[in-house]
Amino acid sequence: ALHSSFRELEQELPGAEDAAGAARALMRLQDVYGLSVSGLARGRFLPHGATRPALYSPGRHVQLSADDCFHVGKVAYDSGDHYHSIAWLEEAVSLFRLSPGRWNPEERSSLQDALDHLAFSYFMAGNISHALSLSREFLHYDPNNQRVVRNVAKYKKLLELGTAPHHHSPLHAFPLPSSLQTASEKLPHLSCSYETNGSPFLLLQPAKKEPIRMQPYVALYHDFISDIEAETIKGLAGPWLQRSVVASGEKQQKAEYRISQ
Repeated sequence: ALHSSFRELEQELPGAEDAAGAARALMRLQDVYGLSVSGLARGRFLPHGATRPALYSPGRHVQLSADDCFHVGKVAYDSGDHYHSIAWLEEAVSLFRLSPGRWNPEERSSLQDALDHLAFSYFMAGNISHALSLSREFLHYDPNNQRVVRNVAKYKKLLELGTAPHHHSPLHAFPLPSSLQTASEKLPHLSCSYETNGSPFLLLQPAKKEPIRMQPYVALYHDFISDIEAETIKGLAGPWLQRSVVASGEKQQKAEYRISQ
């Protein structure tokens, strides 16, 4: 009975493709708003730089585990995006180091996995010395891993020759445009307001608007609809949702990125 019930629900559960899509969306948000990976891992929307205020602080902070951070970094790693993989794998390594020897049955990765992938990402980014350091740390946990032993020898030889891979983008080679930098600290104040937008439907119950930042403009609307109303809308719209597709010659292929439904 349990098995048959699970089969009925299985199609509704998120799969590996959904998890990878969520990771890519998280990295896009990271780029657009210049968010700190360390802050995101702790459930906070913090911009780069310790002196800048939080863009948004949710009432409940949902933290990512070391395994979560590893899999976000792995999505970037698998697509050759070592700019993002380094940041997320660094966070995974830091979190794994905070709990040495602790095993969680829900986790599918380990400190060794994070070190291995991070070392190669640094190599692809041109930082061979750090790739060598991480590979040596990996060998403390798995000294018989011949592949990593060969990598260490390779990195040492490259450092001696003073060469580095040319097919990489330097770490942090894509600085955030000034137009996307946090602007809230430059404003005298950000005031909340009640908005009707000229609609007679909102005269008796105007919308509660809280500006979050000005460039790009982001506002948070409070108590816009109730939880019951939101569930009703999702229930009505859900059956009509279909996966986005893009035209490719005479065929329609599923899009990896999200477009209109």
